[in-house]
Formats: sequence, C-alpha cells, structure tokens
Amino acid sequence: MIELVARPEKLGYDAEKQEKNVTEEGRLAALEARIATLEDEQAIARVLADYSLALDWLDDGTLDRVFWDDAEIDYGFFKGSGADFKPILMEVERSMGRRWHFTSQLRTAIEGNSARVTGYNLSLATDGVASTEDSRLTGFFGFYNDRMEKRDGRWAIAGRKHILVAGTDLPDTAITGDLSALNTIGATGTDHPDFASLPIA
Repeated sequence: MIELVARPEKLGYDAEKQEKNVTEEGRLAALEARIATLEDEQAIARVLADYSLALDWLDDGTLDRVFWDDAEIDYGFFKGSGADFKPILMEVERSMGRRWHFTSQLRTAIEGNSARVTGYNLSLATDGVASTEDSRLTGFFGFYNDRMEKRDGRWAIAGRKHILVAGTDLPDTAITGDLSALNTIGATGTDHPDFASLPIA
C-alpha cells in the first residue's frame, strides 16, 4: 500500500497562493467600493449643478429631477415638501429678468443610499433682461445643507435647508461700447437658442 504524504513545501505553496488570492480579492473589492463612492459623489455633484442650471434656464423638467416630491424643504420663507416647493421656486425665478446660481466646495458623506451634503451658495438676480446704467444686482451668499437619497439608482435631494450668510446690492454694468461685442444671454428658457447645447438632457 502506497501512502501519499503531501510535501511540506507544497503545503506552504498552496497556503501562500490562497493568501495571495484572498488579498487580491480584498483589494479588488476595496477598489470597486471606492469607484462606486466616486460615481455616487459625481452623481450628487451633478444634481446640484442641475439645480443651478434648472433655475437659470427656467427648465422645469430638470428641476423636477433635482428634488424628490416628498423632500423636506426649509428656505425660511418656505417650509414644506419638494412637490409644493418646485412650482413656487420657479415662479420666483420667472419674475426676474436674469438670474445666476452657483454652488461649490461640496463636502459629501455617503452612507449606502443616503448622503449628507453641504455646499457654498452664491446667487445673483436682477429685474431687467438687459444690463443698463441704472440696473442693480441683488446677491445672496449662504450654504445648502442637503440630505440626498438614491432611489432606483438615481440621486436627488430628500431634504434641504438654506442658510443665509449675507445679502448685497451691486451696480450692474451697461453692456455698451467695447462690451457690446460680447455674447449676452438675453431672456432664458428652454426655447433659448443655446439651451439645446447644454448637457442636461
């Protein structure tokens, strides 16, 4: 009868190979998790960019995707649901001749399908569509404290509180002389000739 005995060096090789495979699997899993986090962070940043674009171009369809209808919204002058807030917000924006919104310096903490997000906010608005010597710009500086949720693979705002730091009133600059050679935005909307080129479809 022949007794088969595994050689010690063979056992050591198998153990080393198994440990290497486990290590590689762990590294791959960690890499996949990091990629997923980066993709979520990018998707969240896009939602906040879409918020600004939706307001500035008066794009109801894009704004509808920014907030979940059951979102809890607190802007001070408005406290309620996302469904109720969206038309009110657009009514405010449509009452202005020009508007410009900016969000930056995002900090994001993602936990599964929910995230806490804060960003710096700057917005400008004026009554007139065109810049004149008498026109003024109203500016607001503040923060957005957001709670976002991913549902069916899509991120949107599930909670938002706007915190105002300061407001200001600035003189506008009349677009005349050499400045008249620049492209001016005019009245915005989804029928604007430049709207179709925006990557927000």
